[in-house]
Amino acid sequence: MIGVCTITKLHKPAILDAPEPERSFEVLENRWTLQILLLLRERQRRFSDLRHALPAISANVLTTRMRALESAGLVRRNYLPPPAASHVYELAPMADTLRPALDRLADWRAGLQG
Repeated sequence: MIGVCTITKLHKPAILDAPEPERSFEVLENRWTLQILLLLRERQRRFSDLRHALPAISANVLTTRMRALESAGLVRRNYLPPPAASHVYELAPMADTLRPALDRLADWRAGLQG
């Protein structure tokens, strides 16, 4: 008997349909998100800089997280003109309200690392 193969459509996550404040909060719950935000609180970074700083994250997962952070309004992607000709990520103005919490988390992490 010949098997039947069905192809299902890929659906966008329900989080993208949520109102912006809820979406932003839900994005923070994802794995790697805090680490990404802690890195971006220091300075702008290229995708490759983030990959280098977080070697355990796959490129696909990082791409997914960055898109979710952009969609939630927490991260902004800017284009650098030549000779750099690349994109850099930075915290968006909406994420400025998170800076005090990110600073405290960074201090706490530094204290744990000794």
